[in-house]
Amino acid sequence: MGWTVYDRAIGYLRDVGGELLAIAGGLVMAAAIAAITWFAARAVSRLVGRAMESRRLNRNGALLISRLSFIAVWIVGLGVILARLGVNTTGIFAFLSASTVAISLSLQDVLRNFVAGLILLFERPFQVGDRIKVRDVVGEVQGIDLRTTLIRNTDGYLVMVPNSTIFTEIITNRSHYRTRRLTVTITGNRDQMAGVERRLPEVLEGISGVRRPLSSPVVTTSSADTYVLEMPLLVESSNDAEREVMRYLSEHFTDVTLEVRKPD
Repeated sequence: MGWTVYDRAIGYLRDVGGELLAIAGGLVMAAAIAAITWFAARAVSRLVGRAMESRRLNRNGALLISRLSFIAVWIVGLGVILARLGVNTTGIFAFLSASTVAISLSLQDVLRNFVAGLILLFERPFQVGDRIKVRDVVGEVQGIDLRTTLIRNTDGYLVMVPNSTIFTEIITNRSHYRTRRLTVTITGNRDQMAGVERRLPEVLEGISGVRRPLSSPVVTTSSADTYVLEMPLLVESSNDAEREVMRYLSEHFTDVTLEVRKPD
């Protein structure tokens, strides 16, 4: 009888020990998976953040997507850990799915702009500095956020256009071929304008940012007191090229009125 109790006690201790070892092994495995998930989440977060910054997404948007990717990796890692520990994850994922659907319905406009912003960032129909037209908004792109695209219009105002609007509308990108159109207007009296029509193409030939061939100047006004020349130009799509045109013209034509304007 004594040996039977002893044997049962030994067997019980062996079972408990085996269960403790199994739990310890599971915890060690869970800790290892958690460590791998942490390193993987950091690596993915950095890669995604650099990719977003290379696409000229602003710092806040890049940081948000980077953190979302970090969380996504951790969700996968936690699912693996719970499954390894023998936890039934069906109910947990069902609850998370229902919660996600409810949140999506309540924030559908925000999510629509968010998804449209991601698509715009990856497809890149335009970039910062391009001159675009969306509906009745015409201007230069100042930034592409996850919810809105920032455009400085021709009046100098900053217009925030929802990304979902840009995604569904026809976009005219006037800088797609890396050029922009300018119109040079020179105004003066007949004496001041003597020789300007001939010299203007020669001066513009010396500017590297001006595309060739050059158009011929056109006289739009000719009277006893006023003489107006206009000349359309194609220049590189940068503010530096536009400033260089204005600087050259100002240096060579000092006695006349100069105007360099962009088309609406």
